[in-house]
Amino acid sequence: MKTKYYSPIIFILFLLSLISCNSGNKNTEKHTFNTVIFSDSAITKLPNNQVCMVNNRFMNSVQIAVPLNDKTYYGCCEGCVKMLKEDSTSRLAYDPLSRELVDKSIAFIIGKPGSKEDVLYFKSEANARAYFKTQLSTKKN
Repeated sequence: MKTKYYSPIIFILFLLSLISCNSGNKNTEKHTFNTVIFSDSAITKLPNNQVCMVNNRFMNSVQIAVPLNDKTYYGCCEGCVKMLKEDSTSRLAYDPLSRELVDKSIAFIIGKPGSKEDVLYFKSEANARAYFKTQLSTKKN
């Protein structure tokens, strides 16, 4: 009986985390780095600690570290930190090339072609390059 209510609760927690993210970055340890320029003609490896791994967005500043099981994930606000701690699926993404599940803490992260802030997670740099190459050839045709 309790398992029937588990999915809606996770969904509500997810929605609450998104709402809390829109209220601004609560990270008191703000570090600004050189702006990363997203490019549609070359891949740009993004620093893991500047990506909100719940919203899958590049934030261009150091995010809140969430250490779990000898790995470190990053969130932009307390709602995202809570989500990363409580929902293991928020720590995983599918590699767009191989369709394999990838742990976001060890993924090769690039900016999504055509976006200025969305990111993609890859199992390896080779997968990211191969995916990017297919995207370039698709746009040319």
